[in-house]
Amino acid sequence: MMETKMILGVTTCDKCGVPMKTGQNIVVIGLSTIANANNELEVPEPEIRYACHIDCWDGIELDY
Repeated sequence: MMETKMILGVTTCDKCGVPMKTGQNIVVIGLSTIANANNELEVPEPEIRYACHIDCWDGIELDY
């Protein structure tokens, strides 16, 4: 399994506004393009659009 690393510029939850902490599970929604047509998903330079604590996630993205 390939590990994906991302850097969040702002580390507060987009839903509740509380800071995210190391080790917490979060939901990340990103915009990108699929770079390869094989079985591997390569996401070059993703734009993180939304990030929240998994406990805050209700399936709805709020775009402020």
